[in-house]
Amino acid sequence: MAEFLLQIVIENLQTFVQNELATLWGVDSQIQELSGNLAAIHAVLQDAEEKQIRERAVKLWLQNLSDAAHVLDDILDECSIQSNRLHNDHCLTRFHPTTIMFRRDIGKRMKEMADRFRHIDEERRRFELRARVLERQQEDEAWRQTCSGITEQHIYGRDQDKENIVEFLSWCADDSSDESLSVYPIFGMGGLGKTSLVRWVFNDKKVTEYFDLRIWVCVSTEFNTLRILQSIVESVTGHNPNLSTLEAMKNKVQEMLLGRKYLLVLDDVWSTEKWEDLKSVLLCGGGTKGAAILVTTRDQNVASVMGTCPTHHLSPLSEGDNWFLFKHHAFGSNKEEREELVAIGKEIVKKCAGSPLASKALGSLLRNKKEEIQWVNVLESKFWDILEDDASVRALKISYFNLKLSLRQCFAFCAIFPEDFRIQKEQLIHLWMANGFIKSKGKLEVEDVGNEAWEELWQRSFFQEVEIDELGRTTFKMHDLFHELAQSIMGEECRVYDDSSSLSNFSRRVHHISCLKPEIEVNMDAFKKAESLRSIINLLPLDYENNFRRPPQFNSLRALRTGASQLSALKSLTHLRYLNLRRSCITTLPECISSLQKLQILKLESCLHLSCLPKQITELKELRHLLIEECHSLVEMPPNMGEVKCLKTLNLFVADRKAGYGLSELRDLQLGGKLRIKGLENVVNESDARDANLSAKKNLENLYLSWKWDSSSSNSERILEALEPPSNLKSFGMKGYSGVRLPSWMQSTSILSSLVMVILYDCKNCERLPPLGKLPHLTVLYVSGMKDVKYMDDESYDGLDEKAFKSLKDLTLSKLPNLERMLRDERVEMLPLLSNIKVSCVPKIKFPVLPSLDYIEIEGTGSGLSGSESDYSDSGSSEGMASIPDSIVLNMHHVKAIRITDFPKLKALPEELSCLSSLQELEIYDCDELESFSENVMQGLCSLRSLKIGSCKKLKSLSEGVGHLTCLESLDIMNCPKLVTLPSSMNKLVSLHRVYIYACDTLPEGLQRVPSLQSLDARNLSSIPEWLGEMTSLQKLELSSEGLIRSIPSSFRNLRNLRELSIYGCHKDLQKRCKRLTGEDWQNIAHIPQFQLLPMPQETFSDKIRSKWRSWQLRRDRRRRHRGFPRDDKFDYLVSRLFHWYKM
Repeated sequence: MAEFLLQIVIENLQTFVQNELATLWGVDSQIQELSGNLAAIHAVLQDAEEKQIRERAVKLWLQNLSDAAHVLDDILDECSIQSNRLHNDHCLTRFHPTTIMFRRDIGKRMKEMADRFRHIDEERRRFELRARVLERQQEDEAWRQTCSGITEQHIYGRDQDKENIVEFLSWCADDSSDESLSVYPIFGMGGLGKTSLVRWVFNDKKVTEYFDLRIWVCVSTEFNTLRILQSIVESVTGHNPNLSTLEAMKNKVQEMLLGRKYLLVLDDVWSTEKWEDLKSVLLCGGGTKGAAILVTTRDQNVASVMGTCPTHHLSPLSEGDNWFLFKHHAFGSNKEEREELVAIGKEIVKKCAGSPLASKALGSLLRNKKEEIQWVNVLESKFWDILEDDASVRALKISYFNLKLSLRQCFAFCAIFPEDFRIQKEQLIHLWMANGFIKSKGKLEVEDVGNEAWEELWQRSFFQEVEIDELGRTTFKMHDLFHELAQSIMGEECRVYDDSSSLSNFSRRVHHISCLKPEIEVNMDAFKKAESLRSIINLLPLDYENNFRRPPQFNSLRALRTGASQLSALKSLTHLRYLNLRRSCITTLPECISSLQKLQILKLESCLHLSCLPKQITELKELRHLLIEECHSLVEMPPNMGEVKCLKTLNLFVADRKAGYGLSELRDLQLGGKLRIKGLENVVNESDARDANLSAKKNLENLYLSWKWDSSSSNSERILEALEPPSNLKSFGMKGYSGVRLPSWMQSTSILSSLVMVILYDCKNCERLPPLGKLPHLTVLYVSGMKDVKYMDDESYDGLDEKAFKSLKDLTLSKLPNLERMLRDERVEMLPLLSNIKVSCVPKIKFPVLPSLDYIEIEGTGSGLSGSESDYSDSGSSEGMASIPDSIVLNMHHVKAIRITDFPKLKALPEELSCLSSLQELEIYDCDELESFSENVMQGLCSLRSLKIGSCKKLKSLSEGVGHLTCLESLDIMNCPKLVTLPSSMNKLVSLHRVYIYACDTLPEGLQRVPSLQSLDARNLSSIPEWLGEMTSLQKLELSSEGLIRSIPSSFRNLRNLRELSIYGCHKDLQKRCKRLTGEDWQNIAHIPQFQLLPMPQETFSDKIRSKWRSWQLRRDRRRRHRGFPRDDKFDYLVSRLFHWYKM
């Protein structure tokens, strides 16, 4: 990418001269020589970029040129920074010793650079490169006029392939006799559409009906068992399990898959080195009946080793099918198909050799090319003659070299992400900004230019699998061949550092690094070889532990994402444009942050101890984005934030009464994205609130407002009226509002019409809500702590065809003691799409029939719903519910999952549960008076697969009715001390494969009657009963005690199918008795292949020191939080959870 970089350096040199910096630093002669050499080199770069494909010497010359250009760019940037200091710091003059030393150093380094580029220019002459008038592609405006990216509504030429695979999966799902793994391998060269085909199958309606679980894992080049298992858990649960050991991950996966019909896709497998390890995990527990695995690979050997049936060979597309695909992308549905272009297009398709990726890429390239010569240039491109590449790679190179220079660099930079990584669009654009790949253009802000660059790359098929959620957040992936192309372009300049990487051959040429392992495990000394390191990005998820190290100290860095906590070293990173601190232990940022004069993006993520920001932040005049996420301890902003005129994003502002801390600081800031305003009780009058000028911030999409509990009611009403937002909001949340009436703008459907998510939290005096039912896009609604509200919407509905809450899918109602109905006017159809409902302390509610309901969570006392947000609520004394409301019971008939919790007076489950033939999951917690489950209720739960019971202190019996649960696969019993026996009908539970027992003192008698139990996990036991040896179907057994288990019964010798035995918290006597060969109990366990005893953990000296250090930090932070905000702000948590984690 030397051409683009050199263009930037030449522009910076011109600015350098125009600003008279060459004279200031005494380097006029060197700048003149450099300018001449760079101009001569730049003239031949287009020829060199194309020749490097075939000539290695030219490629090495371009690499040397790129390395030198990076260093020269660093020097010019340093001069700019020092000049700004000289201008702003009145104590610093031209004759100050620091200035004199800097001038001397720059003079020396500029002379070295002049010599270096002189040598590069001399080498240029050896290659006989031709100077060209650089033919820059005209700005294609037509692509911007398309409404959206092309989506594949049909996969051409693969109907028979799909039919064969679906037939195989149907056979697997129906075959419940075979316990071996069924693996169907799909082999084909890169770009033939293996992944697209399998994704088509994966989402097929028949396939979704065949399997309980569908799991997708991209394996890629390294077959990493731990990472694959983690991906399986994430695919099923939606969250990172945060388990660091392979053993823990194995247990989690086996627990989830046991007894389930699942489809597992292992996409893009390159190696079988550790296939047997993964296979053993999937086999353990016998949980493979009806399961199937699809494997896609470019390696015939992988297909042969992993497959249990003949390999499905994916052939190239026929010329006819490939033409239809090309035509779809090149002409679209409405564009005229000119005869001469069709003829050329068909010739291009022949060169694509049946590769759908090649046809898609070139069709996308030509979509807005109207001239015949443009099509001919693609047909006659010299890249078709590169014999080392297949047709797909040739086509991708043609597509790449037809991009504008800036887009080439933007695309190539994506090599910093691992293969198959889901990339956040916003983060990528910020990294482009930091590295200078995009700049503002005319009236377009730099972020708009970045959006256009991303859109064009997407339109031209460089990006795929784009997902845009309801709140407009975009993520995407790259096809592995495009990723390989980006890697080949960047070469040694970009490095992904993970567990399989070695630093022994680390190149000085590296400019961009991403890390996929904890920073504490990375030897930063190896990076010192790099001559101009620009980016270090830690891509680990936030679940990983923070560290107490310093950030990497490489002065040339433009972008840094780190969890470091010792930040004094930041003062030397003066080139930084992007700083992302995540899970850092800092309590404030250091004052030296003011040294980062070029900083454009500052992102603080999950810095849980961060309580304030230094006033020096306002000295960062180029700061455009200050993003603060899940820093719940932050109680104070820097004063005079309005002075940071460039700010486009400020997602948290804490208002105060002191001068410089008021809402007027927001007046002139053109903010967009997300904004959370806390401390509104400190706003004295409506004119102060109006000074925030929210309605003028047209790019604002997500707004959250917070008051403390003791704010004045009348003042709150005036303040909220003055905080009218723009009409394009997608989400809105409000906490602690003490007014009785809502402002006029909250009654206007025109202002609220774009809302997708609404959170109204502890607005205790409100009597009416906005017209929520009339919001056409409202998908998520959370209302809590409003004691006087009777209706969710008390507007009238005139039209008979009108629907209320027509898009709502997820509804949470909590602590609403007087809520009676959703609508005052119930003549209209309502809630047609509602699938999830959570209700807590809403005793009077009456729901209509909810046709799409899948999940119900019902809580009686309000003490635990979704993490218990009642701690800080004045309405915590709201009337609870003694029983489950009838209208909820009546809506249970078609639901698939129910959670019932915190009904301390509930003595029996509603008889209506006996009619829930569709129910698959039932959870019951904290029902203290519940003594048994009636046989009639159990009899009707014929589809139940998972039953969880916890903290039901008086529960004595599950009743003989449990024998009717013939589909039950998983049973969890936790903290039910009186449940000591299970009914004799347990012998009818033929599908029950997994049981988990926790804090029940002993294993309940009768568990041994389960005929096919394969996995048992029992925690906090005082002893092991002798009858456990009767459970001969067991394949996996985990036990734990606090050192109370002293021996293993001799009956364990009967457990001939047991493959794994783990005992945690072992007493030393048990360890001695189980010693290999010589222990008294050794013969009882000698037949078990995998056996481990884990002693009770001992606290080390370092653990004690760390604990004391953490306690001291917490005490110090409490002293600093003098303004009274609770550290764990529940509204913050709620907003974060719904905004970031909710899958809509």
